[in-house]
Amino acid sequence: MKQLILIPLLFCLVKLGSPEKEEVTIQRNDLVKGSWKSERIRIQYIVDSHLVYEQEVTAGSGNVYDFDNTMVRVKYPDGSTAQGTYSVVREEEEKKVVIHVSGSTTTYTLIAVTPTRMIWQKDLDDVYYNEGQTQKSAERAIYTEEFKK
Repeated sequence: MKQLILIPLLFCLVKLGSPEKEEVTIQRNDLVKGSWKSERIRIQYIVDSHLVYEQEVTAGSGNVYDFDNTMVRVKYPDGSTAQGTYSVVREEEEKKVVIHVSGSTTTYTLIAVTPTRMIWQKDLDDVYYNEGQTQKSAERAIYTEEFKK
């Protein structure tokens, strides 16, 4: 009988001793709200945990993203546009931007965001790159894109 009383008491003490993290509710989508123009894209190709090739693309060749509440409008370098939805979610200790456009979903890890600049990143698996005239493969690549508002 003593054990039946002590077990619930023990659970209460354990719960009081280690309070869970309080989640602060913020409007995460507001972090990226506005119009963002791609300023620089860097792709780092990795084989066997070694950086084997790095490629950088400067402004003028990237997309423009217009984020508003839950809607996103993407303007591509060729002038075409697409509309979809987006959300900023928290996954473990990272914030992710999830974009749903034209039937596909892309997820970026939000590295940094200020009122005028934003950087996001995503991992790519089994990719190819051109080194001179030779096409080579890499097991993964890190795609980093920097934006200006």
